[in-house]
Amino acid sequence: MPTGRIAVVVLMLSLICGCGRPGSDANDNASGSGEAQKLPFDREPRANGVSPSQLLLPSATKLPEGTPIPIRLLNALSSATARPGDTFRATVDEAVVIDGQTLVGRGAPATGQVLDAKSSGSWFAGSFEPGYLRIVLVSLTVGGKVVPIETSSIFAKGGSREERNPATGGASGASEKDRERDKDKEIVFGTDRRLNFRLAQTVDLR
Repeated sequence: MPTGRIAVVVLMLSLICGCGRPGSDANDNASGSGEAQKLPFDREPRANGVSPSQLLLPSATKLPEGTPIPIRLLNALSSATARPGDTFRATVDEAVVIDGQTLVGRGAPATGQVLDAKSSGSWFAGSFEPGYLRIVLVSLTVGGKVVPIETSSIFAKGGSREERNPATGGASGASEKDRERDKDKEIVFGTDRRLNFRLAQTVDLR
């Protein structure tokens, strides 16, 4: 083959080989400069980002209906002196924990209310019914915020006694001992008395 034709063939082969590697050269250049493009899942997470799994975790802020609320009284209550509408102070005696989170800490302030109250009768008044109290909780203080609540009520009644003096058959002859026993006809919740209530409806603490 003539020398001129050989030179032409070699030149054409060189051009063909050179055109077939543009991608490789680009990749080699990128690789060599350390700027190779990373896939989305290879990127470093942002420092201030939020994990998607964390968004799926519920934040417990609600006390479900039926949640027990044990309290300890800070002041005494007596059927002899209490009136409907009176309020009383207390503290939560045990932490209230929901889904592993403490929503109401032990010692949290609580407020209650007297729904109904009646003093016992006396021999001289001609009535011998013991006194009674019905009370509820109306609020909890959580994180400095007063949260209204509705709870089950607690009803308590004084002890019973014989209605008439067997010696006289009437009320007019009541002795000092009889009058002393009249005190048992009142119901008294002393300071530090522990009482248990339950929520009557769900409460959102937010």
